[in-house]
Order: sequence, then structure tokens, then C-alpha cells
Amino acid sequence: MTRDPRAAAMSEAELMEHVRALAAGLGLHAFHAADSRRSWGRGYPDLTITGRGGVIWRECKTESGSLSAEQRQWGDALKRAGQNWRVWRPADLLDGSIGRELASLAAVQLELFGGVS
Repeated sequence: MTRDPRAAAMSEAELMEHVRALAAGLGLHAFHAADSRRSWGRGYPDLTITGRGGVIWRECKTESGSLSAEQRQWGDALKRAGQNWRVWRPADLLDGSIGRELASLAAVQLELFGGVS
């Protein structure tokens, strides 16, 4: 599989801005925990996004970024509770996976939803 050099170059802030724009365009409600390290919920996922299709919790990381112990604990707790938690990386944006997930959450039918060019 050929790696897209844009994925390696994309910062977490850039990834989150793309996600914000996609979510807003689909009419989703999104909350961004700006810095959970400064709250009593250390490790809380970066994004909580809700739409007609439910709610998801996402942690955004660069291609080489790793989860903290607290982030793993939140993810494990959410999954044990039957919730939809996972990590998004720039490659997920560029291959269209994030767009398709958000479209599904918005409960909209998209004939073609490719990656970001």
C-alpha cells in the first residue's frame, strides 16, 4: 500500500479543522474538548459528535501520534459501555473514511464520498 505523504505532514490541528468543516457541512453537532489535561476528565476524547444516526467519540492523532494512558482508559470505558469510540488519523480523512462515517452519522445518503484532495 502506498502511503500518502500528505497524511504524514498533516498536524492534529489540521485534521481536526477538516473534521469540523465536514461535520458542520453535514449539520452534525460536534464538541471539541480543547485540552482535557486541564480538567477533571483527563484523556476525554477530542471530539463528541452527534447526529440523527447516533453519537460517536473520536480521538484525533497524527499518523505517528500515540494515545496516553488516560486516553486509552476513556476509549476502553466507552467501548465497554457499548459506545462508538476510535482514533482518527490523517490517512482516515484522506481515504474518505471519516467523511463516510460522518455522512452515516448524519443519516444522509451520498452517492460518492471520496477523500480530501
